[in-house]
Amino acid sequence: MKHFSLGLAVGAGFGMVLSLFEDKNGNRLAKPVQKQFNGVKDDVKSLTNAIADLKTAQQELKDATPIAKQGLTEVEKEIEYYQLSVSRIVDSLQQELDKLVQSTSKNK
Repeated sequence: MKHFSLGLAVGAGFGMVLSLFEDKNGNRLAKPVQKQFNGVKDDVKSLTNAIADLKTAQQELKDATPIAKQGLTEVEKEIEYYQLSVSRIVDSLQQELDKLVQSTSKNK
């Protein structure tokens, strides 16, 4: 950014010097140079605003990251709990099935 500011200052100085000269038709060069300078000034302002918006978005993302991690951890715990309870149910059903199979084989 330091070199950009230096280049901008040199460019502005060069533009000021050019504005003192006249072209072939006797018109001063100040008007076109001034339009370009205003355009550059607007571009710099837009760039500054975009950088500020980027920094704001970056901070919001940093702030939201722990909340998202906490949410994922909670979902992970819920899934583990669900797996455990389903496993217990499946084990219970398997035991009941084994009992039924044994009782039907004894009855034959």
